[in-house]
Amino acid sequence: MSQIIDPISSEIFERKPYLQNYFRNFPKENLWELGSAKKMGEYYVSLNGEPLSSSFSPLTQAVRLLDTYSLKPTDIVILFGLGNPHLIQKINETLAPGQILILIGDDETLIPVIWDKILKPVMTVPGRHLFSGELFFPLFFNYLDSLPIERVSGLKIIRNPTDTNRNPIYRELEEKTQTVFSAKMSDLLTKFEFERLWIKNSIWNLVHVAKKSPTRYPISSLKDKFQGLTAVLVSAGPSLRKNLPWLQTVRDKVFVFSCDTSLKVLIKAGIQADGVVTLDAQTNSFFHFMGESLNQIPLFADLVSSPTLLREPMFQSVVHSVTAKYQVDAEGTLIREVTAGGELADQVFTEVGDIQSGGSVATTAFDMLRYMGFTSVYFLGQDLAYSGREIHSTGTHHNEKWLTLLGRKNSLERINEVIIRKRETRFVPKARGDGSVLTDYVLDLYRHWFEESASSVTEMKLYNVNDEGAAIAGIRSLSPKQATETLTETLPHNYPWRNLPIWKFSSENSSELRPKGSEELLKRIEKDIEFMEQGLKKFENDTHSKSFQDSDIWIWMRGESYIRRMVRKTEIYILRHKDLELERKNQLMVQSIKKEIRYLKRSLYPMMDSFPEKG
Repeated sequence: MSQIIDPISSEIFERKPYLQNYFRNFPKENLWELGSAKKMGEYYVSLNGEPLSSSFSPLTQAVRLLDTYSLKPTDIVILFGLGNPHLIQKINETLAPGQILILIGDDETLIPVIWDKILKPVMTVPGRHLFSGELFFPLFFNYLDSLPIERVSGLKIIRNPTDTNRNPIYRELEEKTQTVFSAKMSDLLTKFEFERLWIKNSIWNLVHVAKKSPTRYPISSLKDKFQGLTAVLVSAGPSLRKNLPWLQTVRDKVFVFSCDTSLKVLIKAGIQADGVVTLDAQTNSFFHFMGESLNQIPLFADLVSSPTLLREPMFQSVVHSVTAKYQVDAEGTLIREVTAGGELADQVFTEVGDIQSGGSVATTAFDMLRYMGFTSVYFLGQDLAYSGREIHSTGTHHNEKWLTLLGRKNSLERINEVIIRKRETRFVPKARGDGSVLTDYVLDLYRHWFEESASSVTEMKLYNVNDEGAAIAGIRSLSPKQATETLTETLPHNYPWRNLPIWKFSSENSSELRPKGSEELLKRIEKDIEFMEQGLKKFENDTHSKSFQDSDIWIWMRGESYIRRMVRKTEIYILRHKDLELERKNQLMVQSIKKEIRYLKRSLYPMMDSFPEKG
């Protein structure tokens, strides 16, 4: 690295330390050169003697290519292929400082070759990042996953054709990049729609922790308690009912963990689950439990889950958790992002327990099993596809509802088909045997989440008891007969978890809870509301024309994440519309905060007796 230790490079490495790794002594399989083009002052990159851009005027080539793209100030821009140095320079000049530009190459050893003349001036600009070579691709996806998507309107991918045509890795990287970005945009839209509801539900659930029934526990009390044991995670895919006989034969060897949608199917088969998981913040999830006797089954509920479930006398024990993501950004910093409302949990529980989720109940349930320490997990009904062109197993709440719609002109098959045709479908490899099976965009996102998770939990044995659903890379697909054979040496467990307080269903077991935590949280939120009302009144009475973002009340609100998240949508709208007049920006923010104050009050004050159903 001695050849590049200069003041500018040192400053860059201080702000972006991962870049130093490009100057280690990597083995060189390719000969990279930065050559002078025929046109004075221009350069091109060659690989083993072959130029990767025009050797006459790469600048003209870069300008023409860039002219075919319309780049907005709110776009994330990614360049695949570093073979044209002037394309790197022109994109950098086009974008504003702070706007995200990500440069992607396919070889670590190229970077020192073009550092001084090309990359060093670009990397001095905030928002510019560089990932080149297989060792750096995981870092690229970590960075992409941790990007604050709120200020971004789109993703623009620019390709240097010579690079992308010669190496198929760029196509794979682009497909995965589009998947990650689509998932982040979908996540943001979900937050826009549900974040305020998540906060309201979390507050209600936390404030009611101290009540005698149901008894609330943090999932942290179960961390690593099930080591050496086997679990079956039951989802409601179309194949579930077909494979229920297998579960009945191995019931005494496994911990049965049910997603809420599959619970009624298990009950009808005479199988009592050892726990049931719910994640839905809306009251629709209530229908998966309605009409059933559930007082001997603990409910595993994310803090954002609908309070309707916990208000009804259905469950005696509730195990709470919060959904959190852990990511490492390009600087190597570990970032924890908790679902809105979850940041308040520590005021009630000493430690509630973080669970990672891919957006579905099944992904949350799987991470709960990992968190609890299970050695082996069998997936049942985890089709992640429309097996037999059905959406759910028969026996679920959805099918019960559809049965009421049947008539001479409206069969169950037609109802399934109408729903499937409205979705963005695709074919993916089948779990067992040759061929493919129909799935959709959302189910495929969940499949990719399980594949990523399977690669990161190598200490667990994972099996998918499924002949008909989608193949999940990293999780072995088994027939029921094969699954039974893998459990031959597993002895009956005798239900050891029933000795734990959660399964004893006693209101006396509340030592895990912090005394008066619920009452203190309620007082804190009431004080926060009062402080906001006073701050807004002071700002509105101030005759000086200033930005609300510079006011004392907003500076305070920025530190209170649960409040700020409630006005996230308005804040992002203002960030993306910088041409709005100051008065209009202030008006939007003040109105939005007043609206959320009213929303919180409606949630809090009738809290002891009832809960508003609409959010």
